[in-house]
Amino acid sequence: MDSLTLIRPVLVKVKVTDNYKKAAIAELQDAIRRIEVDLQRLDYQEKRLIGELEKKNAQGIPAARQHIEQERQRMAENRQKLIARLKDVGELALGSEVIYGKMESPVEVKVGDDWRRVLGIEIILQDGVIVDIRQGGPIE
Repeated sequence: MDSLTLIRPVLVKVKVTDNYKKAAIAELQDAIRRIEVDLQRLDYQEKRLIGELEKKNAQGIPAARQHIEQERQRMAENRQKLIARLKDVGELALGSEVIYGKMESPVEVKVGDDWRRVLGIEIILQDGVIVDIRQGGPIE
C-alpha cells in the first residue's frame, strides 16, 4: 500500500476585530436575556404548579419545589458562565486569535510525506472570511 486517506483535525480560529467583538457580545447578551426570560417563566410555572398540587396532592409539593429549584440553579449557573464569557470577550485584544471551533478534513498520505503536513491544520477567519490556512501548527 503506497497511500492512505486519513481524517485529520482542523482548528478554526477567528482573528479578533471590532466586528467580531460586537457580534460575540451581542450573541452572549441575547443568550443571557433568554435565560432571564426562562427564569421568569420558571417562576410562573412554579406558582401555577404549586397551586395545582395544593388542591390535589400536598405530598408532591416538596419534590416539585426541589426539581424546580435544581432547574433554577442550573439556569443561574449558565447565566453566570455567560456573564464571565462576556467579560472575557470585552478584554480580547484586537488582532489576537481565538478558537472558534474544530472540524475534520480528509488528507491523503504517502510513504515519505512530512507528518507535520498532515497534522496541525488551522483555518483563520476574519469577519467571516478565510484569511489564512496554516499547516504544521500545534493541535489544540
